[in-house]
Amino acid sequence: MKSRYVFTAGVVLGVAATRRTRRAKIAARDALKAKLTPSAIAADVADSIAELGNAVGSFYADVKQGAANRRASYRPVIDDARGSVLLLPPEQMPQQLAETAAATERPERRSA
Repeated sequence: MKSRYVFTAGVVLGVAATRRTRRAKIAARDALKAKLTPSAIAADVADSIAELGNAVGSFYADVKQGAANRRASYRPVIDDARGSVLLLPPEQMPQQLAETAAATERPERRSA
């Protein structure tokens, strides 16, 4: 009697699982058909182009900000040979000039 109950429960669960799987397969097939229409493909392409544009714009803004930060760290140095003013990053400045530049930086003015 117990084996009959287990067998029947197994058959019922097998049928239920098969039906559920078949419904999910049909739903997935219908969803795929809906995605393969020309308007859906065009919408996907438009979304991808918009995301790419946003990513490029964000990258450009980051590069621009990094360049501005880097430019702000440059110090003017007079070239002895030509007499021209060069903007050098701190790591390229001679040690003596770097110490002089650090010592001569003006403190920020306080507003009254």
